Amino acid sequence: IIMMEGNRNNYMMMSFFFSMLFLILFFGSDDLLNFLIFFELSMLPIFLLIGWWGKGKERMFSNYYFFLYTLVTSLPMFMLILKTLTLGMESMTLYNFYAMQISWFMFMLLVLGFLTKLPIYGLHIWLPKAHVDAPVGGSMVLAGILLKIGGFGMMRCFMLLGEEVKLTYSVFFIMFLGVWGLLFSGIICLRLTDFKV
Repeated sequence: IIMMEGNRNNYMMMSFFFSMLFLILFFGSDDLLNFLIFFELSMLPIFLLIGWWGKGKERMFSNYYFFLYTLVTSLPMFMLILKTLTLGMESMTLYNFYAMQISWFMFMLLVLGFLTKLPIYGLHIWLPKAHVDAPVGGSMVLAGILLKIGGFGMMRCFMLLGEEVKLTYSVFFIMFLGVWGLLFSGIICLRLTDFKV
């Protein structure tokens, strides 16, 4: 409500409305391609929040960073989903990775887009820039939405895997990166003076 000042109130309300619509469609999606499409569309209102209502001087640069990371890391997931659609496996509930003989590399490509939104160490470089240049309400929406859809997407990908694949080295590597990022960012935050970073 504090962000809704000036003559852009209608655009702000439309941005939040579309954000809620895309999130409902994302969480309720069973089709793999729709799952990815609504995942990417839910980034659009955040992109507008940073670029249009942001207070930072380099907010457009932060937006391009955010867009570049989103595009590059979601492209392998899109290619893998297109491959599964050619095999006739559209539904996530009926999906079986054993028909594709998924390897650890293919699994990492599948979850790469979600790892960027979590964000995991090494794929998180865009996030401090986005938080600094976004308005305070935009930072709350950014953290609230992205962490939830990144974590939910990871859980959906793990549900698709069999019991043998869940304990592979790629899963442990993701867990190691999460713990490493927690320790590393905690140590860095001891020296930072900008609280939003």
